[in-house]
Amino acid sequence: MSDAMDRHRRHPARLAATLAAASVAALAATLSAAGTVGAQAAAHAPAPAAGPDLQGVWDFTMRVGERTSPGFLALGPVERGWAGSITMYLTNTLAIRTLTVDGDSVRMVVASREGDVRFLGRLADDARTMAGIVEYHGGARLPMTATRRALPVAPR
Repeated sequence: MSDAMDRHRRHPARLAATLAAASVAALAATLSAAGTVGAQAAAHAPAPAAGPDLQGVWDFTMRVGERTSPGFLALGPVERGWAGSITMYLTNTLAIRTLTVDGDSVRMVVASREGDVRFLGRLADDARTMAGIVEYHGGARLPMTATRRALPVAPR
């Protein structure tokens, strides 16, 4: 076994953090490449009309029986809604096909190998938190709460 593989097996949290950083970087690159004006337009992309700005990284926990399953969402604006990725720590990263907001109601569709996973919830706390139910393709329904991370302060 290589030293790198052994290191990741001994420190799964470090591997999750590395994967998280790579996922956010990939989302940023995708959003930058998507704009026709280039990276500058993507960096200043407006929030979808008539709704709160959800762009950024959100930490979440999902209740699975007696335990919690943590992870994070990376969101950015696309057309009339939001898209990005969801990463469950120590498992995988999935594409968020759409995330739409109507008032304080939030609907999200996440792509998975077994079929779409849906989230229906509510925004609260000036759009800094969302809470609702994740419904899996097999019918399982699990509560999830997400909190937006504070924006980092850019060095001058």
